[in-house]
Amino acid sequence: MRILFICGALAAGEFAASFAPTFAEAWPVAVVLAVVVALFGYGLCVRGWPLAVVFFCGVALFLLASVAQERLYREKPWMRGRFRHERRSAVAADGLVAKAKASLSRRVGLGLDHDPEATSLNRAILLGERYRLPRRMRQVFVASGTIHVFAISGLHVMAVADVLVYLLALFSVSRRLAGVAAIPLLWGYVCLIGWAPSAIRAALMATFCFLAPLCWRRPDLLRAWALAFLSIHVCRPLMIVNVGNVLSFAVMLAIALVVECARRANRRASGLRITVMAWAAGVPIAAHVFGQVAPGGILANLVLITAAGWTVYTGAIGVIVSFVSETAAAHFNNLSALCTKAMVGVSELVSRLPGSSFEVPRWTLLQCAEWYALIALIALLVFLRRSRNVV
Repeated sequence: MRILFICGALAAGEFAASFAPTFAEAWPVAVVLAVVVALFGYGLCVRGWPLAVVFFCGVALFLLASVAQERLYREKPWMRGRFRHERRSAVAADGLVAKAKASLSRRVGLGLDHDPEATSLNRAILLGERYRLPRRMRQVFVASGTIHVFAISGLHVMAVADVLVYLLALFSVSRRLAGVAAIPLLWGYVCLIGWAPSAIRAALMATFCFLAPLCWRRPDLLRAWALAFLSIHVCRPLMIVNVGNVLSFAVMLAIALVVECARRANRRASGLRITVMAWAAGVPIAAHVFGQVAPGGILANLVLITAAGWTVYTGAIGVIVSFVSETAAAHFNNLSALCTKAMVGVSELVSRLPGSSFEVPRWTLLQCAEWYALIALIALLVFLRRSRNVV
């Protein structure tokens, strides 16, 4: 749990620094303060001084990242040619990525010429092309609180990772080595779908879990979450104010805690507990940013998460098979389309229920903190009660 406190201190420091963007060039002051706090705490043995140091380091990292790049270019003209060369290289790389994504988009639509709507849904789920969603469908998924299944998230990335591992296992590659071999392929998928924050988080967690057996350690979801959090927020401190990134980490932390508590109790985490905790973790963020709460999402997600998982599994297999036989790939794509049709039916049913979604005044940060404190208190009481029953 200590690493979670470190993540919390770093996030608190970066978030606090986000309220003072005009003082971006004061980052050396923050570094000096961090050193002073470190020396002061170490000399007096102040309890919690390491977390204070991490907090001020988070402030310094955010302020340093906020320095305008234009001023850096002006101060160092000799770097302009280098950046122009990098931009040309980036344009060429983007062209290759666009061609690869166009090829994948065509393969996802094989055998679905008779149903353009299903084709658009499959492409939105597998490749993150949400702009292909018809307006009516988008409104249905928003009203049911399930639009998140069309954002490339951990569900999609982990499903693709499983498909890659099983595919490598067919070639007699051990599961330990198959996970390592799947890492570059997994990051290639993340590159093709546009480096979405949630996809990067999921790919990092998958990478740490795949590498764990090589270090003779058991894959730990909670530790992988913490390492991914530190990797992203140390390298990209400005991501602390990215809504997609914050929502992805908050929801995944809730899921990881449920799985960890179930593991310690020698039980299997139920889908209902995972769905409820994931929904509860996302409520304050949705209410603060969008001013919307969707209780119907709990009911809908119980079905949609499973259906979306099968859509990704069958769709990914269809893409891989298409390189051998497009006819066989068409069958997998139609099976994937069947799952998306089920998702549409469930979402339409939930959206018609009274109170499934409603607008609220945008929550303040204090209200969000109170919500999380309440959820933490309820979870603690449930955990203590079960511990007593076990004893």
